[in-house]
Amino acid sequence: MVVGACASAPIEEPVDADNTQAQAAEPAPTSSPMPTPVPAPSPAPLYSKLRVFVASESTDQVWVLDGKPGEPYALVGKIAVGKLPHQLAVSPDGKWVAVNNRMANTTSVIDPVSMKEVVRLTVGKQPHGIAWSPDGKTLFVGHEHDVYIARFEAVTWKPLPPLMVGAPQHDLTIAPSRPNELWFTLTNTSQADVLRVYDLETNKVTAIKVSDVHDAYFTPDESEVWSSSSGFLGKPSDRMVIYDPSTKSVKKEIHLPGTYPFHTQKVDQDGVYFMADRSLMVLSDHLGPGLLWVDWKERRVVSETKLGQQPFHTTYDPEGDRLLTTTNVDGMVNVIDVKTRAVVQKLPVPKAHGIGAVPIAGP
Repeated sequence: MVVGACASAPIEEPVDADNTQAQAAEPAPTSSPMPTPVPAPSPAPLYSKLRVFVASESTDQVWVLDGKPGEPYALVGKIAVGKLPHQLAVSPDGKWVAVNNRMANTTSVIDPVSMKEVVRLTVGKQPHGIAWSPDGKTLFVGHEHDVYIARFEAVTWKPLPPLMVGAPQHDLTIAPSRPNELWFTLTNTSQADVLRVYDLETNKVTAIKVSDVHDAYFTPDESEVWSSSSGFLGKPSDRMVIYDPSTKSVKKEIHLPGTYPFHTQKVDQDGVYFMADRSLMVLSDHLGPGLLWVDWKERRVVSETKLGQQPFHTTYDPEGDRLLTTTNVDGMVNVIDVKTRAVVQKLPVPKAHGIGAVPIAGP
């Protein structure tokens, strides 16, 4: 009874009629569904397949390999050309492939889509160096036993006035950043200063004070020119000379001990695509033998991918991130994974030398 008496009666709160009606009118809260994330679309492939052309010196043919993005390469054709096809050059727009027939004094021009020779051009004695102008309108052909550089107009293949340089040449190169400068090396001559530059606007030749030059090529950013030495298979040289292309002078001479550097991939010659990593330059090495991965700013070899005897020229496949390098003695095209720097495929091509790649859009 005492406990019951101590309990208090409940107190009733006054009711706010307006507030009650407002609460009743509001809809019950609902949870909105989270939007389903939409993945970003994958970039469209650069090509349906990459078509690779390889000069086969002993068969007097250009062999053709096709590879779809990320898939192995396969032989799809052989194109008859002149005697001993050697250096090969792809136009910057990918519309033409030209190859020098070294022992026939001719240059064959190939349509990469139909895989047919469209014209065989008469050139000078023992054509070797070959390059396209950066706009793809002019083909240049150098000669090991003639004192001029031939020129042809693309599409019409009309011969243009030759460049009279006064000495036999070996290799040619042009950089897109310097479209009026044709760099060339000299061979079969007793003349001094064997690296020279022909100015296509003034028709003047600048001789650079250097001896013993085999090939010359621009670094990936085109800020320097490097040249390899000797060029004779039985006379290895680890010497590289580095030039300032603006002053046309030697910046530095370096040595890469235990190697014999030869060629690198050229913009005006060895295909349409190039590695995205501009800090690296790849050089074929006849002594390794293999492909050198060079940090050109640090002037040092980072690593080497071992290949067969006498590696020469290289082209690039961007969709597969692969390099393809020829080796001449064992007659191979070596497919190299850029990330691992390992050989992932080998395709036999007798006496393989020049190489270049062209994108093909259709099936």
